[in-house]
Amino acid sequence: MKELSQNLSKAPKSKIRELFDIALGRSDVISLGIGQPDFPTPEPAIRGTIEALRKGVTAYAPTRGLPELLELIENKLRKVNNIETNWKESIIVTNGGSQALCLAYASLFNPGDELILFSPNFLSYFYIASFFGVKIVEIERNSDFSPNLEKLKKAITEKTKAIIINSPNNPTGYAFSSKELNEIVDIVNENDMFIISDEVYENYLYDGLKHLSPASFNGMINRTITTNAMSKLFSATGFRLGYAVASKEIIDLMEKFHQYTVAGTNHAAQYGFIEALKMDIKFFEKILKSFDERRNLVYDRLKNMGFDVVKPRGAFYIMPSLKKFNMTGSEFSSEIMKKKGVAIIPGETFGSFSNYMVRISYATAIDKIKEAMDRIEEFFKEL
Repeated sequence: MKELSQNLSKAPKSKIRELFDIALGRSDVISLGIGQPDFPTPEPAIRGTIEALRKGVTAYAPTRGLPELLELIENKLRKVNNIETNWKESIIVTNGGSQALCLAYASLFNPGDELILFSPNFLSYFYIASFFGVKIVEIERNSDFSPNLEKLKKAITEKTKAIIINSPNNPTGYAFSSKELNEIVDIVNENDMFIISDEVYENYLYDGLKHLSPASFNGMINRTITTNAMSKLFSATGFRLGYAVASKEIIDLMEKFHQYTVAGTNHAAQYGFIEALKMDIKFFEKILKSFDERRNLVYDRLKNMGFDVVKPRGAFYIMPSLKKFNMTGSEFSSEIMKKKGVAIIPGETFGSFSNYMVRISYATAIDKIKEAMDRIEEFFKEL
């Protein structure tokens, strides 16, 4: 038989999903692997979706999304992100943040183009690139997971088209300072590049840090593709609704790809998103406080166990090193699952410079986190 797709064959199955498959059927497993908030989806989002279904909203939605939803996103971008845009031209509703990223790649790149990222970084950035013939250029982060801007400058070539950033970051928990972001914006302008800015964790910031969107910087609106989703703020990962914000030219290209691949997004769920965006954001304050408590708990426990670990500045992930224990992330992930029933993602999933790391998600109940930390401590005592 003739050969199947080389591009798809090169991309491995998700290590995260693989770990979940192993955990199936085991009632004793505590998952520190899933990137999904554990608080209930707010009632307005659920009610809005149900009411839409009861009214017979089951046909195709407008390709770019419901006008009312697009207007609300425009309003949110102006008030929260200081991004001035036009909903009729510069926003598209997508099937989660994942499809927003896919549309960004589809609209920007030609085969052979280069995309720079700081590594470790989110696994999808690597493998979506392979589907479009894009070469990923990894820049190793500094020891505190901050961006190495000198290495960034040296890595730029005539084929470099864009840099992708995710702040706060999955998997490291690092969040850019305003100084770092200003420097990245300057580099992008000086080298005629684009920024893909994945801002899905923008609300998960600690210690008084504030989120900044590159598209809000002077002259950056046409050089930036901003992606986001309702998944993390509203604990609505299963709604599969996100959005992309860019210039009219880029959004027009995204719409073409969107039309011929998925045709649109969940119609009824968009009404749920509408109601969610009408909510007072103060509902999240208590939730963020809970995540901050979990962050401190996990960091302190790992530190006391002897891990080399950087305290996260945002998101809900922490990435300890295992070099001191002479174990790779894959070895530890496999053994801790087999012996103690704790699901943890190996660092190699997130790039070339994290083989001796693991990613721990603390987006789970605090009693489960405490039990998982106890099991990890027992594991090392038994070694």
